[in-house]
Amino acid sequence: MSLGYLQPGQRTSTQSETNFIVAQAVNSTPSVTGGKLAISNVPIGSVAYASLGTNTTDVAGQLWVTDIFIPYNRLISKIGFLSGATSTTDNFIVAVYNSLGNLRANSALAGQVLSGANTFQEVTLLTPLQCSGPSQLFIVIQGNGTAAGAIRTIATLTYPDVLGGVVAGTFATIPATITPLTSFTAGQAPFVYVK
Repeated sequence: MSLGYLQPGQRTSTQSETNFIVAQAVNSTPSVTGGKLAISNVPIGSVAYASLGTNTTDVAGQLWVTDIFIPYNRLISKIGFLSGATSTTDNFIVAVYNSLGNLRANSALAGQVLSGANTFQEVTLLTPLQCSGPSQLFIVIQGNGTAAGAIRTIATLTYPDVLGGVVAGTFATIPATITPLTSFTAGQAPFVYVK
């Protein structure tokens, strides 16, 4: 069974992701919203969010970048990211890039204020994005402040198939392209999901 061709820069799926894709293809026809309610970049499980990763200080305008694997066709309307222990008045923007680093969708440039410590913040995209799976996307979050503990990031390479890094930027300016990540840097990949 062919699962499709990879685009330049696109990572391959893990064995568990491949098994899921095959099961999905055999057992059902993927729909535009099929599968799980939310797809995350790392398995979250039933843990206290305050114990996940590192409490990380925001850098105004910086793009916090991670990749996410979408195993089936999916309509994406929201991006969730894990806030840190400090609930601040910082505003955050989210953006979605394809595996080549081209902007596909973003939220309102005014941003959405953080609300609640150690909780997933959901930000709505201006226009829902139809994603054809299986595919790799890059998720970007960008804040306007410098609050200590504003977001939670993956501390070390405890998830060997996730990419993470940062790109300098200016708040409310979402670049049309980014350089696709090829590595992981501790404390730079946010915990994210698409919905």
